[in-house]
Amino acid sequence: MELKIKELTKRYKNKTALDGIDLTLGNGVYALLGPNGAGKSTLMNIIVGLLRQTSGSITLDSREILSLGADYRTRLGFMPQDMGFYPSFTGEEMMRYFAAVKGIKNARHEIDELLKFVNLADDKKRKCCEYSGGMKRRLGIAAALLGGPDILVFDEPTAGLDPKERMRFRNILSRIGRGKLLLIATHIVSDVESIADNVILLDRGKAVQSGTLAEVISSAEGCVWELDCEDSFADEYALSHSGASVIKTAVGTRLHIVQSDKPFDDAVLTAPTLEDVYMLHFGQVSVQ
Repeated sequence: MELKIKELTKRYKNKTALDGIDLTLGNGVYALLGPNGAGKSTLMNIIVGLLRQTSGSITLDSREILSLGADYRTRLGFMPQDMGFYPSFTGEEMMRYFAAVKGIKNARHEIDELLKFVNLADDKKRKCCEYSGGMKRRLGIAAALLGGPDILVFDEPTAGLDPKERMRFRNILSRIGRGKLLLIATHIVSDVESIADNVILLDRGKAVQSGTLAEVISSAEGCVWELDCEDSFADEYALSHSGASVIKTAVGTRLHIVQSDKPFDDAVLTAPTLEDVYMLHFGQVSVQ
């Protein structure tokens, strides 16, 4: 399977949301990483058919997705940021509704299996208005998996979740990404490092870097420095330099600095992380 995005551009009256995106995606977990406003949601909405591009194309196995029509939609599972569940519906009723929308008949067994898979079997009779944020996200995954699609698109799936729910969610995403094309848009770096095979960095509508997780991280080699120093100096330096952060260790305080030039004579190079790559491209560390 190959989903090919070629010279994809989306323009609005006073803004270019996507500017000549070129990507080739196959099976695996792809993380679309970038700050708010980078164009992540626009790209995803075009991929799932909710928006039309201004120019460029998206093909699946060399065929335009627009020409594939229902054949493409049956292979697609989408989880937007806001699933829009009906509050008076139970989780099970919501799943039956989505199955009907997708044209899936005799879906009872599949619904039961999917609710079990996302650990909602014991809560399927509860109304959606009673679900926590994490439960709603898990119900969204189950809905996206209806019909067995092999292309899955999730927009900011872990935003607003507490650490326990985020960990549970990442475990589910890691499992369902096997043998499928799973594209996840996020600005939360830790999620990407946990589950992604490949990373696409998007900024101001352009794909500024893409590759395997290891390749993208290695691009920051030689640009990450650390320095042991006094608390007061570390705090003052970090406040005035966007590429610096303070690390408290068992033996003292350390400055972590992301920049191409050596910041101090005593600074030593250290192995980069994806968060360091994010800093180099976007000028700030994404935390939540």
